[in-house]
Amino acid sequence: MKITIGLRRSTPGAILSTFRSFCLCAITLGALAGAARGANGVVYYNRMTTNTPATIRQVGGDGTGDQALAVNLPSPIYPTISRNGRFLLMTSPDPGRPFKLSNNVFFADLLTGALGRATSYEDEYVLGGVRFTNDIGQLFGNNTISSYKVNYPYHKALSPDGTRVVVLNLFKSGSVVLGTPLDPNEVQASSGRLPFVDVYNLADALPAGPYVFLSAQVRDGLNQGGDGVDWHPALNEVVATVAADVPAVGNAGITSMEGTVLAVFSTASISPFIRKLTNPTAEIDIISGNLFYFGVHDYAPAISPDGQRVAYVRHVMRLGIQSGYAPFPAQCSLHVINYNGTGDQTVLAFADGAWVTKVAWSPDGSQIAFDLSPQLFLNGWYSLLGDVTQSTIHVVNTNGTSPHQLTAGVGAYPSWGPAAPARPTLQISRNGNGLRIRVDGLTTGQPFRVEGSTDLRNWGTLLNTQATGSSQFIDITPNPQSPFAFYRVGIP
Repeated sequence: MKITIGLRRSTPGAILSTFRSFCLCAITLGALAGAARGANGVVYYNRMTTNTPATIRQVGGDGTGDQALAVNLPSPIYPTISRNGRFLLMTSPDPGRPFKLSNNVFFADLLTGALGRATSYEDEYVLGGVRFTNDIGQLFGNNTISSYKVNYPYHKALSPDGTRVVVLNLFKSGSVVLGTPLDPNEVQASSGRLPFVDVYNLADALPAGPYVFLSAQVRDGLNQGGDGVDWHPALNEVVATVAADVPAVGNAGITSMEGTVLAVFSTASISPFIRKLTNPTAEIDIISGNLFYFGVHDYAPAISPDGQRVAYVRHVMRLGIQSGYAPFPAQCSLHVINYNGTGDQTVLAFADGAWVTKVAWSPDGSQIAFDLSPQLFLNGWYSLLGDVTQSTIHVVNTNGTSPHQLTAGVGAYPSWGPAAPARPTLQISRNGNGLRIRVDGLTTGQPFRVEGSTDLRNWGTLLNTQATGSSQFIDITPNPQSPFAFYRVGIP
């Protein structure tokens, strides 16, 4: 963050007594509200209603200070806060491009107010044998499209050093019969998705390496591959949700079935897969002459602040096969497992048909937040979705005690982090023939530097130092031979 702390206009041998201090910010967030400061950090979440854009809200970890967070994005969803509370990641359509279907990940710097794009996904389609990257929504009704690709990077997390972002992109591709108009229903994200893990550089929104295709199976409504990813707080490793065959027990003689597991991947290796984290077991039984499937799907991983544990959701998908498929409501439960794969335990079990989409640890690792909503029943089938217009945010201790609702209103997709760092405040005053600059709101040990310039284009470093306390005084003696001098402090 660049903060201009001193603007000095002088003539040789004299210093004027009027100074200004101001902040240099890039793209602003709009009317950015001050972070709610609860007893245990801040929970960011979505409020979503029918036929209106999604909004982001923030509430203290103790349930106080619930308020809207103004963000200049069309419909930001799945807010994800960095572990230091400074950067808020959001998935949204691109501003100013209403015909683009692919979303991107954006980040808000809650310290400076800057807003930027962290990924660079585009729509793709083939027209006349030529591949284009253009907004596919402009081509609905076109009968010359042969194939298309769109991207939905809902799940994401920052690297420990804050320079990269891992994205679990629910990639949708399809073919169109030539002569058939392109239909917007064909390119929705509700089915036929392929989960990919991508890593992007936050500085330039460019890929930091090759993608990882997580499953040979399409996300087809019978697995939850792609539902969640998190980055370890100290390692170049991520935990992602993967579709897989899982072992099965029961009296039907079938030994495996489609399911979903959590797996650990490296972000610094050409062979990224490391190991499975969870190892669920399904059950297939013949009861009264009918076949019943109890498939197991582990998803929504969230790594604890100390990196020792992973919270996640286990969904038991129940199907009865009689004259056809007879679906039953989901059975979901909140689990915690050690990062080495041991000690899996159930924290909380939910009523049949209650759906959890996302979980988040409190900054001190003592509690877990989750959203809870009715499972959506679509086209005669219990979908792998909850009704976000009826979702609420809840909190439970990690030992399963004291479950309670955190917010009074509708809320989904919680992310919990420490309160956003305070933005440093600046004062400048004369000190004899020099300047004294006071910077408040620092953290002891925080590095910063002082730079100077005479033309606002070329800056030189005058001092590299570290804060010795929350306030720091910097004395500068301007060059009397320079008619104009500018000074600023750079804070990482």
